[in-house]
Amino acid sequence: EYSVASLPSDGRVEFCIRLMTQADGTPGLASGWLTQDARIGDEIPMGVRPTRGFPAAPPEAPVILIGNGTGIAGLRGHLKARAQHETTGGAWLLFGERTRAHDALYDVDLQGWLASGVLTRLDRAFSRDGGENRYVQSLVAEHARPMADWVDRGAYVYVCGSLEGMSKGVHAALEAAVGEERLMRVTGSGRLRILDGPGAGAAVLADIPAASLEEDKPRYDRPMRRADE
Repeated sequence: EYSVASLPSDGRVEFCIRLMTQADGTPGLASGWLTQDARIGDEIPMGVRPTRGFPAAPPEAPVILIGNGTGIAGLRGHLKARAQHETTGGAWLLFGERTRAHDALYDVDLQGWLASGVLTRLDRAFSRDGGENRYVQSLVAEHARPMADWVDRGAYVYVCGSLEGMSKGVHAALEAAVGEERLMRVTGSGRLRILDGPGAGAAVLADIPAASLEEDKPRYDRPMRRADE
């Protein structure tokens, strides 16, 4: 399953896919096929469904978007939706990746949204640049005071990214940054929205039939799984 990085009004579906490898070096079932074997113009059976736990905030409300890696796909959908409104309550993206040179995902979009005011603030951490091992939760900790101010203004907080470690680390950093009581209020009011398992994002690509993979590539003889497993 993959997050959709586009909107229905775009007239197409867009994904952000990273090639994953198994412990023995073989490619992930879906990501290997999509990035290495599927050809331009191939037809790919898929289904698209909504993720109801990650709805858009009211445009007049500020939003804090926190993600890492390909989790930016679901967050990009929220920014694209807010770009359709003349005025919004502001958006702040905190994003973590490996290297700026190769992993500044959707940088053209992000810089355009900064210039237009759709994106109010952008903070990024690249864990393999400079030997600092900085991650997105480090950004949350570094900007605790303004984050608390945004929450006090009614910000919705979205977290989208890796299941392994990121969301737990972000939750701990959020609690330290804004305080346990504030975070409990945000959670209780439905303004904290975390998706880090299958289907993280606004919608997902799902159910590529294993049979269709096996017809073209016999080595894909395992049951269909998430590409990052």
